[in-house]
Amino acid sequence: MSQEIHQKLDDISKTICSLRDVEDSVFDELHLKVSKLLVQVETPKGLNEIARTIRDGSALPVRRINYNIKKLSDNDEACQIRWSAMQKLNCPQIIFSTMAFPGLASLADEQFEYLVENLPNYIEAQELPCDWIARDQVRKVVAGTPRRESTQPFLQGENVSEGVPTI
Repeated sequence: MSQEIHQKLDDISKTICSLRDVEDSVFDELHLKVSKLLVQVETPKGLNEIARTIRDGSALPVRRINYNIKKLSDNDEACQIRWSAMQKLNCPQIIFSTMAFPGLASLADEQFEYLVENLPNYIEAQELPCDWIARDQVRKVVAGTPRRESTQPFLQGENVSEGVPTI
């Protein structure tokens, strides 16, 4: 699969070099598409490390969970918008994403939007062991999640029942 993608990108590069008499808007559109593609490559790169760690049964970077949840559930308006978007994911997806990125609050908007939109499909494709979310390491950190008004739906709602045992 990787080799096929590389070949297609090489073909695109050759095609771009052969363009003649095209409007500047064509290059602007190409630039926009390539920029989006960079986000689509960079985001799974961050997720890949966590998926591999889960499959290997290695220690997870669980300290990032509470850091990200504290930051996102702050009273800052931009963080609240992101936290609201995150709450559309289920508990394992939220936990996974908070471990994958050290600073979800400061992640570029395009990357954050791509993450929230595509994380369910990414996790499904990874075929992770179903019990990864119930590891003691994860449970202990989630148990220490700040009890704020904005975190209550995450801690007591459907999200928790879909993954992490009730706290």
